[in-house]
Amino acid sequence: MSFTDPAADLRAVIEAKLRADQVLTAMIDGRIFDRVPAKPDYPLVTIGNMQVIPESADGVDAAETAVTIHVWDQFKQVDKSRQVGGAVINLLHDEQLQTVSSGTQSVLLESASYLRDPDGVTNHAVLTFSILTDANAL
Repeated sequence: MSFTDPAADLRAVIEAKLRADQVLTAMIDGRIFDRVPAKPDYPLVTIGNMQVIPESADGVDAAETAVTIHVWDQFKQVDKSRQVGGAVINLLHDEQLQTVSSGTQSVLLESASYLRDPDGVTNHAVLTFSILTDANAL
């Protein structure tokens, strides 16, 4: 049986959902990327690493995907990255995402870490979501 990798579809759906929210896009001036630009304006969001773990069995085409979303800011206080992180969490946690290749069974926040980067200037939120998909659930 073949395996349907949901990563590309999940990334596209997550980006579309984040971009569609007027409150979030106003907070970050629409800056959503797959990596931090060379000379970025802050704050910004990047949709980072994905780890796909197939859930294979007879007749099952499912996966658990860990998705990491980063919030970057150089505001003097960490509150801005927490506010943007909170907006991202509210948009994705326990919400349904419909992809082209798979039905989404659940989207759950696994962890949220708020850090100051070693440069002493950049605040960094790391949000990890666990997304269960099933290609047979379409």
